[in-house]
Order: sequence, then C-alpha cells, then structure tokens
Amino acid sequence: MLSFRLLTGVVLGTVLTLTGCATAVDPDDFVGAPEFDPQGGPIKGSGGMNGLLPADYHANVAALVAALGGAAADPQNPSVVNPAIVSSGLLATEGGREAFSYAARCTLPAGTQLTSGNRVYTGGGILSTTGSWLSAGLTTSQKEDALTCMVTHLNPFGAHVPFFLSGPSIAGTESGDAQGFTIEEAIWQVKLQGPSETPVYYAWPRTDLLNTCGLVTTLSWVTRICGTALNTCGVQVRYDRATACTGSDGSFTCNGKPAIQTSLEESDLCILHLNVLGIGLL
Repeated sequence: MLSFRLLTGVVLGTVLTLTGCATAVDPDDFVGAPEFDPQGGPIKGSGGMNGLLPADYHANVAALVAALGGAAADPQNPSVVNPAIVSSGLLATEGGREAFSYAARCTLPAGTQLTSGNRVYTGGGILSTTGSWLSAGLTTSQKEDALTCMVTHLNPFGAHVPFFLSGPSIAGTESGDAQGFTIEEAIWQVKLQGPSETPVYYAWPRTDLLNTCGLVTTLSWVTRICGTALNTCGVQVRYDRATACTGSDGSFTCNGKPAIQTSLEESDLCILHLNVLGIGLL
C-alpha cells in the first residue's frame, strides 16, 4: 500500500500530466478544501450504479432538455419512444442512446419500457417527481431533477460503482446505512438558466478527498462531471453548504430547490475517484 504522502504526490503529478501543464488548471483548484461538516445520520433513498460517460451526456444534453419538454412515449403507442425524440437525432448515436437510457432510468416509473429500433429503454423509478414524462412534457423544475439525477451517474472512465441516492425528489425509502453506503460523497444540483435552459452544475463535496484518498477534492469533482480536469462544462464546486442548503440526513434543498446526495461504501470512495482521474493505484 502506498503511503499517503507518496500517493498524494503521484496523484498531483498525474493530474498535471493529464492536463498538459500546471497553468491549464485553475490554481484555486489545488487549494485545500475548508473543513467539512460532520456526516449526517441514517439516510433513506435508492441504490444505483454510476457509469454514464460525461462525453455522452454533454454532447447530448441540449437534445435531452428538448426531449424532456415533450412526452417520452408515442401518444399513439405508449410502448414506443415518441417519434419527435427519434426525429430530433438524439437516438442516432450510441452516446445519445446511452444518455437517453439514463434519462429513462432516472425519470420514468419503475418497469416502464419504451422501444426504439432494437433498443429497449427501461424506467428505474429513481425520482418521485418525473413519472409524468411518459405522457407529457416536464416543467423546468422537473427537468432539473432529471438532469441532477443523471449527473450523479457520471463517471469519466465508465467504471460502474454502486452508490446510493437520497433527497427530496428521490422515490426510494431504502436504508443506505443498512446497505453499507455510509460515506456521504457529495450533494448535486443542476439549474437551468434562461430561455435556452442552459444547465449550470453545482457540487457540494461532503468528504475531504485530500485527507481520505490523497486527491485534490475540487479537481476530482470537476473531472467527475466534465470528464476532464479542465473545467470545460462550467461546474461550480462549492463549500457553502451550511448557508446554501437546508436539510439533514441526506435530504437537502439547496438554492431553494431539491438537491440529490450521493453516498458510497467506504471501500469504493477512493476507488471511484482514482478511476475518475485514470489512476489505477489501489
């Protein structure tokens, strides 16, 4: 096992190599995160598995937002994807189909199945607020819930890691602690701005990756969402949870809107974020 100091040095050196040069990264990203609030009490929610590639998500997010604005199912045949979504080109690429698959998993009622070509998209019933998408377009707030759920599933290297979702919009009532998801990773939120509904991404880390894994906390979350240590997707990694968010025990409202918290098994926390940075050290 590598020592913490050696692991930290290797990770920082690798990050600089991946980004090409030190000046390509915001120097503030290397500043130590402020002291974190204590982890909360028992949480209730739903288990999941991340693995959506950021490249697939970001290349298709505009089309996804448009698709969420209309019914997911064909009004004439509720077992088929709406022809308007098909004609938009969203399902024309493997990346688009994969992104739509995660959208269905997050938003549609559990067990719902929609087909398009030879692909079946299955609802996972993760969210309690978006089941109406099957037959009607979603409101802005519902779209934000859908995208927030999708963002929690992002993993730049497609490593599928089990995790636990909790929050005001999460449908499940399972116990995260009973399943071993005892480490609160982060609180996530997507906000759609302006007439074009441009997504803005917020992440409030709940654990200090520098002390735990030898990883720079801010860079790790930028990479998790954008797919690169360069902040190309405009994510804001924030440390003002105490003032921006209200709630407890994994259920938070931030900026006056529902947010989603992710929790992990202790053994998976460092593995996930080392994989995010492309470092197979553990």
